[in-house]
Amino acid sequence: MTFCFICIFLFLFILINNSFRKDIKKVKPKVHPFGYRLIYTDQKIKHSNNVVVSKLLKSEKFGLQGKPDFLYRGFFGKIIPVELKSGKIGDSYFPHTGDMMQLAVYFIIVEEVYGKRPKYGNLIYNDYMFKIKNTKSIRKEVIKLVSEMKDMLETGVGNGNYDFIKCRHCLCKCVCEFYNRK
Repeated sequence: MTFCFICIFLFLFILINNSFRKDIKKVKPKVHPFGYRLIYTDQKIKHSNNVVVSKLLKSEKFGLQGKPDFLYRGFFGKIIPVELKSGKIGDSYFPHTGDMMQLAVYFIIVEEVYGKRPKYGNLIYNDYMFKIKNTKSIRKEVIKLVSEMKDMLETGVGNGNYDFIKCRHCLCKCVCEFYNRK
């Protein structure tokens, strides 16, 4: 009886947990999506015919800017942003939150610059790749974070998650309590 209850509990836990993360899929890494052509890169390339190289892309509406590693255009104008990361993800089932938010920022920028909303983007680590859907919830989270960051910059007040290793190169040192401690 107890064994059956534990099995049912585990099944329901796995089912519920996977339903919340169905927007993220972990697969083996592959930079160039099949059937798509490169239209933008932040990397130096030899042959850049019809490829925009290292241009800063901006969203005036949200005050965002960035340089995705690659943008690919497919049939019917679909665009896929691709972001490369130098580290490994290992056994983790999900990408790092900051990396996912960076890709989500590129979703917003690409939509404004190219007039097409990406359906998903690829976040590629050395050992695995995550296909991340461009959902309303991830977009909402990015807009919320951007708003909080702007408030921090304007007021000098905010709640940060301080870590010397992660923060040492940050541009927000001027408003960061971690760096302003005496």
